Amino acid sequence: MIIDIYSENPNGSDPYSFTAISDQCGNYNGESSCYNREHSFPRSWFGGDVDLMNTDVHHIFATDGYVNSQRSSYPYGEVGSATFTSQNGSRLGSAAITLGYSGTVFEPIDEFKGDIARAYFYMATRYQSSIGSWESNSSYADAVLNGTSNQVFENWFLTMLLSWHSQDPVSQKELDRNDAAQVYQGNRNPFVDHPNFVTSIWGN
Repeated sequence: MIIDIYSENPNGSDPYSFTAISDQCGNYNGESSCYNREHSFPRSWFGGDVDLMNTDVHHIFATDGYVNSQRSSYPYGEVGSATFTSQNGSRLGSAAITLGYSGTVFEPIDEFKGDIARAYFYMATRYQSSIGSWESNSSYADAVLNGTSNQVFENWFLTMLLSWHSQDPVSQKELDRNDAAQVYQGNRNPFVDHPNFVTSIWGN
């Protein structure tokens, strides 16, 4: 079974489900057509088809192809007014006025906010030697990244990630995913194994 972070319903039956391989995109004309790979940290932010970032499973999630296309390369954020809502409640729209950012953002459901935050903290440390130069790769990268290799993220985004990390603690599915990632590519996300590392590095 494919866990699609943009269609999964943690509190009931899923609106649709995908079968591995046979339901992989392909073409889509709406939700539920097929699934593909969502680079939660968009490819354009690190320069496109560049390994190891492009294939690093710690920030790649299975998602509905159509919803993935709606997210595009917009930053994650908290939506004030939605222009699109997926069947599990993930939303695209203008940022909430309390966010500290005024552009378009994509907000996953609460169940996956911590997962995504920890994926971003992983990217910040795994690619610390190069991430400081990625800010200029796209306007959305510039909105999220601050051009350093220590704080890495703009204040508004870091504040949100810390909140998401705190509000959605590590789950069993995340631990299982970390185990599978280690088998597949030989490394782990340390922020899943040791969530306290987040505040040790970035504070409260």
